[in-house]
Amino acid sequence: MTKTMKQVQFRQYGSPEALTLVETKIPQPNPGEVIVKAKAIGVNYSDTLRRRNKNFQPTPLPYVLGSEAVGEIIAVGEGVLAPFQIGTIVLAILPFGGGYSEYVSAIAQYCVPLPPNIEAKTATAIFVQGTTAQLMISQVAKDLKGKTVLVNAAAGGVGSLLVQLAKMNGAKVIAASSSFEKLQKAIANGADATINYANANWSEKVKEVNNGNGVDIAFEMVGGEVYNETVKALSQGGHLIVYGCASGIQGTVHPEHFVDTNLSQTGFNLAFYITTKPHLWQEALGIVIGLLSEGRLNVDTSTSFPLEEAAEAHRQIEARKTMGKVVLTISE
Repeated sequence: MTKTMKQVQFRQYGSPEALTLVETKIPQPNPGEVIVKAKAIGVNYSDTLRRRNKNFQPTPLPYVLGSEAVGEIIAVGEGVLAPFQIGTIVLAILPFGGGYSEYVSAIAQYCVPLPPNIEAKTATAIFVQGTTAQLMISQVAKDLKGKTVLVNAAAGGVGSLLVQLAKMNGAKVIAASSSFEKLQKAIANGADATINYANANWSEKVKEVNNGNGVDIAFEMVGGEVYNETVKALSQGGHLIVYGCASGIQGTVHPEHFVDTNLSQTGFNLAFYITTKPHLWQEALGIVIGLLSEGRLNVDTSTSFPLEEAAEAHRQIEARKTMGKVVLTISE
């Protein structure tokens, strides 16, 4: 076996051009670790924040991005027990990065053995997108039966899963996005109605397609004017769940608006659940894997790039041109 591998890293913060393909040694497992030969690597919006040192956690230099990789275990360290053995296909969860590599070093306890019927690219959506969507529904929105839900960025990695999971939980789903193509994806995932939020005053259209009423719950991660219109689209007593701000622009709705119409807003951060409520996160992980294994949950992995084109993947994410889960692939 070759002793070197390709890896994408950056040594300074900045634009996608800061991502550099290098040749480096294949890691050896420390006690409690496994080495995974990657087949597919997940790319997340948070990767672009880390690249610019805008993440809520500081990013040391040099740094290798990637919080999830799927592949085959090829080596195990001292103390590693079954089922983590050579030949096992796993999802490696990488809390300290390192995923943008042909071979990945991972703590065995942070690896999840995968059913054989879940494809590698699909499995990259389990950790961040899958558990984010499942936890927001089960722990924040809670009972959705009979409620109307607005999902922004409905063709994105989390949004596309929210549409499907909300429908499974008995909600009427209004999907919002910025293009006809993205809205068609949302319809294919079961959305009852669609809204193009590139149009002005689109909150009125939400009420029009919902029999003159606002929505009970809205999932929002765009920010700026989309956030402002989302607040206006809520019914009296409605609940806004915010899990990001992809545009980088803050909303400007006055707090009094929340008081006048008895609205509530909850923020969601996946890291909070992983570190403080791991039992709930692990439960969500199991639910998502089960739904994927049963074929009840669709993950769009059409936006994929070779590892060498990681910079292009970042450019397209930041330009909001992507749909579904963005994946880096390794050539055989």
